[in-house]
Amino acid sequence: MAKRGYLYHILLLTALGAYVFDVVQEGVELTTIAAAKKANLRKRQLMDERFLAVTKSTWPDCVNLKMSAEACKDFIDNEIYTLFTERDQYIRSVIIGKRLKTDQSYNAVTIMMNDNDMVEGRDGNGMVYYDFLWDGSGELATAEQQSQLTPIAAMEPTASLSPLGIDPESVETIPPSDPYLPDESTPTDDAVAVAADDVVTTDDDVVLEEPLVVFDEVITGVTGSTVDEFMTATPLPEEEGGGTTTAPIAGGVLTDGTAENTPEGDAKIEAALASLPPGGVTVEVAGERTIDPIDCAGLTGENCCLLIKLKIRDSDVNGNAIQCSLNYVASSTKKKYWQNLRGKKVHIFSNHNGIVSKTPQIVGDWPKGIVGVEFESWLLEGGSPPLILQ
Repeated sequence: MAKRGYLYHILLLTALGAYVFDVVQEGVELTTIAAAKKANLRKRQLMDERFLAVTKSTWPDCVNLKMSAEACKDFIDNEIYTLFTERDQYIRSVIIGKRLKTDQSYNAVTIMMNDNDMVEGRDGNGMVYYDFLWDGSGELATAEQQSQLTPIAAMEPTASLSPLGIDPESVETIPPSDPYLPDESTPTDDAVAVAADDVVTTDDDVVLEEPLVVFDEVITGVTGSTVDEFMTATPLPEEEGGGTTTAPIAGGVLTDGTAENTPEGDAKIEAALASLPPGGVTVEVAGERTIDPIDCAGLTGENCCLLIKLKIRDSDVNGNAIQCSLNYVASSTKKKYWQNLRGKKVHIFSNHNGIVSKTPQIVGDWPKGIVGVEFESWLLEGGSPPLILQ
């Protein structure tokens, strides 16, 4: 009996051990399967992200991997070469650096407008900023210094070059089929070149009319109005298109001058004038100072520039007055049209350390109605695609 009980316990323990082994083995297998499923899921997610990035024409890896702008450009150019076909194989990438105090138009405030020429600002709240310290001379800016505008790159079709003393026949403009346009986004370009469009333009966004006239080369050496001249401008009658006979006060984009401030905007100009001392001018002491953000909500682009110049009346140590450069926000019809004149590009945004600061993506579009040999000629006109389209 004792022997039979002993054998019974042996069999029971053996069965229990086998059961435990099976359970443990099954658990290991389940854990392994779960890990494999998780790994495969992550792999699929990464593949989906890459597919999404390619189909959406964005390159998040440049930001996620903290690439330098140069490394990102090499990476993107290689993917375009290996993955893209037909027209898109001619897409070129462009590095867009931060503004520098050594830029030619370091003394300009970039004013971002909507399609109605009203100020939106870089954040959509009407606030505009001067990006550097102003190294004031302690002297009132002369009339000559005030009137030296930043280069003009485009104008509205109803604007006039006459107040600037420029013969329209002497200025070449860019037809929609011409790819060449000075890159408004490279670090060493003028202030009009600072604000880059980061909107992907699709076929649904194509603009059929010409909302802007873009010049083949930026117009430099432009003499505009002083503060006093702009404030005493004589309005033109509506039957003559409105605006004034006075030269503009800002560079970048030449508007037609028909936009009007809101009552809120007018109040800001009036408050700035009322704050001036007898004689109408306040000049800060010499030395570096921070220019506070300027609230231009409700103001036209040019009147925002007037407000800026009313607040900063001194020249800097280099003999330059504060200036303004008008541009359009990325979502505007005019900005999209401007971009589409240049063909597709990838904008790579670089910070002061040369590291990519935001996800690169394609902007602009190819010209419509140009196919085959005509498109090849469009690309090659004036040089090779890398030179023409960058």
